[in-house]
Amino acid sequence: MGKQALTALREPFTRIATAAAPLLRCPAPALVTATQELLSAAESVTDTVRLEEKLEAFGRASLETTTPPPTRRERRRARRSG
Repeated sequence: MGKQALTALREPFTRIATAAAPLLRCPAPALVTATQELLSAAESVTDTVRLEEKLEAFGRASLETTTPPPTRRERRRARRSG
């Protein structure tokens, strides 16, 4: 990769690292790990398969972390239908 291309990528990577910093301090270990792995995968722009895998894992961890637990009513409804 040329020097110009690397220079062009510096700013986006800086923004990614800045955005990820709060996630690395999250109390959810799965989200911290997924964030670390995504940042690591983003360093190799040519390995798109790995980047896609880590992005999907990050999405799942984010969803699990931010989805509130089911309410009592939802749990009862699930028990009745299951």
